[in-house]
Amino acid sequence: MTTPNPHLKGMTVEFIEIKAEDFTSFTPGKVAVYIQIEQVLNNLGGSGKPGMEYKKIVMKAAGWKYDGLTGYAKNPPMAADAFNRVRLALQDTQDKDELLEKLKTLPVETA
Repeated sequence: MTTPNPHLKGMTVEFIEIKAEDFTSFTPGKVAVYIQIEQVLNNLGGSGKPGMEYKKIVMKAAGWKYDGLTGYAKNPPMAADAFNRVRLALQDTQDKDELLEKLKTLPVETA
């Protein structure tokens, strides 16, 4: 078990539900929820290259079947399902190893 990220210590991490259309629309002045989740994952993974690699591992564990170069608009329903699984897991833990374990217990919807 790793030590929780000090940047997230004591924070309650809660995000609104992500919908498929979130990946194909843009609202000026508003950061999309999935982008906020990506930022949390990058921080949990250690920022920089380690953070990006951790995010890829988490997204794969959450059900995202494409590589890191494929945009979420390629399959918005799958992306929404994967991010919602991460969203739910983040409500329970901000420990990077526990997060991956938690994702194993959440059902994956096929898109």
